[in-house]
Amino acid sequence: MEDPQVYIFIVIGAFCLLIASLFAGNAESNVLGATEFSFSITLFISFVLIIIGGVFWVSAAKILNK
Repeated sequence: MEDPQVYIFIVIGAFCLLIASLFAGNAESNVLGATEFSFSITLFISFVLIIIGGVFWVSAAKILNK
């Protein structure tokens, strides 16, 4: 059996990408209560989550190719 760490990394990466896509897809700058700063922070958080999810997926692929 393969290392269960690979599957955990894949699930964590998918969860990070899911949350990031939810944030980025629902971000709007011209709604009531949204400032340019909050809109920028939301996009930054989603970008960071996409990077983190990608790192988890690359790590899982690296473990599989050993």
